[in-house]
Amino acid sequence: MIRKCTDEDISDGECEKVIDPFYDNYDSYLEEYVIPEVIAFYIASSFYRNAMWEATFKQHFNSAYDTFNLICKNYKKMKAEVIKLLRLKYSLEIISEDPLDFKIIEY
Repeated sequence: MIRKCTDEDISDGECEKVIDPFYDNYDSYLEEYVIPEVIAFYIASSFYRNAMWEATFKQHFNSAYDTFNLICKNYKKMKAEVIKLLRLKYSLEIISEDPLDFKIIEY
């Protein structure tokens, strides 16, 4: 259903029943599928291009996450997914989180 544009504000009830669940669903999708991929790419790319400054894992994570302008609801879960992606997709094993450092995995 496409909602018609009007000059009227939506009611609080409609916002709670329709709009808020839509945004919650959208945010959950981003956190589950998009953001971990982007953060892993951001970290791996900065490492491989020698553009990574000495900082903690969380600082690098937050630098990438800030571009989404969202509140991180489940840092632990996303961190685990980012670490998994770094290992599987970018061949990077974290050997230290503070400061962040890697070992390149050679297959």
